Amino acid sequence: MGLDSFITKIRMAETPFYARLNRMAKGIRSFEAPVIPPWHGFLYRERQLRFHLWRDFWRVMYYQPMFRTRCDSCGKGLYLFHSGQGIPYLIGDLSINIGENVKIYDRIALAGLTVGECSRLEIGDNTEIPNQISIFVANEVTIGSNCLIVSSLIADNPGHTMNYDTRLTEKVDIGRVGSVRIGDYAWAGHSSIIIGNVDVGAGAVIAARAVVTRDVPPFCVAAGNPARIVKKLPFPAEMREKLGEEEFRRYKEVKIIR
Repeated sequence: MGLDSFITKIRMAETPFYARLNRMAKGIRSFEAPVIPPWHGFLYRERQLRFHLWRDFWRVMYYQPMFRTRCDSCGKGLYLFHSGQGIPYLIGDLSINIGENVKIYDRIALAGLTVGECSRLEIGDNTEIPNQISIFVANEVTIGSNCLIVSSLIADNPGHTMNYDTRLTEKVDIGRVGSVRIGDYAWAGHSSIIIGNVDVGAGAVIAARAVVTRDVPPFCVAAGNPARIVKKLPFPAEMREKLGEEEFRRYKEVKIIR
């Protein structure tokens, strides 16, 4: 009798003998060592410290310097969240410009599409991109300062043609490419999508899983697929002075449809 057949008989408990072996195996599998809180608490903290120090060493000495060489400009205080990949996936001819104190998840994809003369990505100061996202740039994607971007996709173009016969061979039509502009203090929620020629105003909030294909005025909340304005946030006086009367007018003209 082979080992696999023997194990199967134990699992099936076919006879009293195999049933006893089955109970013994379950007892062994469910065995736990006694917990000694001071000792095991120390082991947990030691593991966490060792884990973070090791990752921080590689982040500071290896991954971040490599990523900086791929940027046209990159301010001080860059922080790459190191989850194992170490460095964002970069493809295509993409001009990357990053401000100061920017935090980026290492498992993001940044792609420059070869349909325009130059693909340009800009990320402002103090902005965080703490989750996995793909940013496809054919022309320009600009993310302002002090933003929280938890989207899954940002693209300045509508993607492939609707023609089934040429979808895999036809390039993105440069005439259909615009730019994505995300203002300061914007928050794009988890798994949201921003695609096409879109302007997301300062202080705007994009709800989780929303699909934004049209402009979102400043300090408005957009939700749904396709996204629509569902709420207006207070427009701070200092932001009115900073953004100007034109942006405040856009905000005032928004009508919430219930």
